[in-house]
Amino acid sequence: MIPEETIAEIRERIDLVDFIGQYVKLKKVGASHRGLCPFHSEKTPSFYVHRERRFYHCFGCQASGDAIGFLRQLEGLSFPEAVAQLAERVGVELPSLDPREQAEQQRHKQRSARLDAAMEAATAFFVEQLTVHPLGHVARAEYERRGITTATAERFRLGYAPDAWDALGAALRARGVADRDAEAVGLIARRRSGSGYYDRFRHRLMFPVADVHGRVVAFSGRLLPPADPHGDAAPRDRAPKYINSPESPIYHKGSVLFGLHQGRVAVRREGWSLVCEGNFDLLALHQAGFENAVAPLGTALTEAHARLLRRYGERAVLLFDGDAAGRKAARAAYPLLAAAGVGASVAALPNGHDPDSFLRERGPEVLHALVDAAPGIVAYLIDEAAASAAGDAHAKAEAIAGLGPVLASVDNPVEVPIYIERIGRRFGVRDLHSVRRQLRRGLAPRDRRRKPAAAEQKPNDPGRVRRADPPKLEGELFALLLHHPGLFATEEANNLRDLLTSRDLQAMFDSASRMVEDRGAIDGPGLLSECGDSPALGWLEERLVVQQHGAEEAKDVLADGVLRLALQNIERELRRLHGAIVDARRQGDEDRARSLTRRQVALARSANRLHQRNSKR
Repeated sequence: MIPEETIAEIRERIDLVDFIGQYVKLKKVGASHRGLCPFHSEKTPSFYVHRERRFYHCFGCQASGDAIGFLRQLEGLSFPEAVAQLAERVGVELPSLDPREQAEQQRHKQRSARLDAAMEAATAFFVEQLTVHPLGHVARAEYERRGITTATAERFRLGYAPDAWDALGAALRARGVADRDAEAVGLIARRRSGSGYYDRFRHRLMFPVADVHGRVVAFSGRLLPPADPHGDAAPRDRAPKYINSPESPIYHKGSVLFGLHQGRVAVRREGWSLVCEGNFDLLALHQAGFENAVAPLGTALTEAHARLLRRYGERAVLLFDGDAAGRKAARAAYPLLAAAGVGASVAALPNGHDPDSFLRERGPEVLHALVDAAPGIVAYLIDEAAASAAGDAHAKAEAIAGLGPVLASVDNPVEVPIYIERIGRRFGVRDLHSVRRQLRRGLAPRDRRRKPAAAEQKPNDPGRVRRADPPKLEGELFALLLHHPGLFATEEANNLRDLLTSRDLQAMFDSASRMVEDRGAIDGPGLLSECGDSPALGWLEERLVVQQHGAEEAKDVLADGVLRLALQNIERELRRLHGAIVDARRQGDEDRARSLTRRQVALARSANRLHQRNSKR
């Protein structure tokens, strides 16, 4: 229990106008201050704050209260959480805990403060390098090329990570940040020799990622083109396009939404969030006036993300690419949003477009119309399933069965028969009883719906799913991650995902990665269930029970293997380019031949650099 006198002291010490002014632009009107209400959408300001009375009131939606009430309503906090935040802000001591608990809390608080300071120092360093470093113009050119203005870049604190091994590390040490703290938040990494550290982010456009309270907890670094394509400072061609901060004591990527801090007031005011997928998409949306846009970072939408969205609004519009990956992402997000009580719609973009390119080509007004007309997610999934199964009776039946879990997540009993009628109409099935029976079939356990085991099938059975093992090296490296899930958070694992050529293995990698993010471990039966239709299922079953490398050697084996795989992929591409160049010249297309030759030369240089790295290992 927090004494009333303590709560009263907190209220007295808070300057309510200054506090609310961090969230709402206020203008003095007489003895009060006025602005647009953060809790509902309005064009004429009706939200008033009175400093001396320590009270706010909206004449539009009738929201009112003190600083504690404002923070609770805006951030979705409990009463004790809001009081604790405000008490820390104004220096009021809350009742003491048990001495041991108090000491542990103090240690945790001190470490969090150090890690926060490290991230803030890194952010300031990257922002500074954007203008003072000789290559800062490369980073500025990258976001300017995408139509991002200086004002937006400053609002999101974009920066530049120099192309050097110890630029950030040295700057942090000069500012009093200990190496162990910088390492703990993924800013620097320990050298393989065990002596010294190197910067994790090099020659990248840096996107700071803040939590809902505005603390920078992570970074996303976008690979930049080389300032000199032939110089030693050019980034490696096989480097991943994006590198994100690893999990840390202050960052859990499944619980943080990029842009929510900047957009939380807009989400509260609008009552809904616009969920996109990319860093530049998020910036472009905010810049175009969609300030309620948010994006997961380096992961698909999670349960924690869905709950976070529900804290700020009751609805979400999914703005995904209009391709198979976008449809898959919408389908995967639906049960999570439904479980969290978030009503969802889907605004599917035309094929070949992401939000950034769509805005630049067609403008905010057209996107507004697309978002306003977005169908509910269940209707969208029904329509997409029908479109993908058009003309094939067996495919239609399987698609209807696949909608069973979707309708099972619909809580409103009035909506279910409406959706069943829609399914019948979109699939051309008049007998709704048959539709219901097929939907129920889709709810049966996967094991009961799986085709007979291979041993029970005849060799020429056309229904048999033939086993297809992934390429040997790719499989060995993925199996390594299965037995050492902590490696999923490493840069080597990020690189591996980009190098995989097997679609089956890519799907398994994504499922296993999400499982580690959500549960912290690999659940073998759960992973097998998710991958139940994969031709590589038999391979996965075998790899789950056989471990080949111990924990101490696993990281080195992964690093060596990723390097070899990168070389294999480059050499395969070089062979393909050679054939394409021969074909182009045979057809008399010299322009295309020259373009392919330039690509071939650049890849050959990359291969040479990788061979040199491999020989040094």
